[in-house]
Amino acid sequence: MPALAADGCHVTTVEGVGKVKGDSLHPIQQAMVDMHGSQCGFCTPGIIVSLYALFANNPTSSYLEEHLDGNLCRCTGYRPIWDA
Repeated sequence: MPALAADGCHVTTVEGVGKVKGDSLHPIQQAMVDMHGSQCGFCTPGIIVSLYALFANNPTSSYLEEHLDGNLCRCTGYRPIWDA
C-alpha cells in the first residue's frame, strides 16, 4: 500500500505491538524470541505485525500459512517461525 493511501487509517508498526511501560514484549514477540524465530532480524518486524493483525481479527491459526505468504525469510528456513 502506498503511504498516502493510509491517510486517515490506523497504522500499527512493530514498535506499537508491545507495551511501552515496563518494557515487556507482546506474546507474539516473546514467542519469536523464545523459539529463536529471528536470526538476522530483517523479516521479523513484518512477520510479527502480520501475526498480530491475523490474531487481532481472527484468533484461530487455520489461516496462518496463507496469511504469512508474503513474508520472506532467508535465514531460518521457517521452522523456528512456525514453532513460535
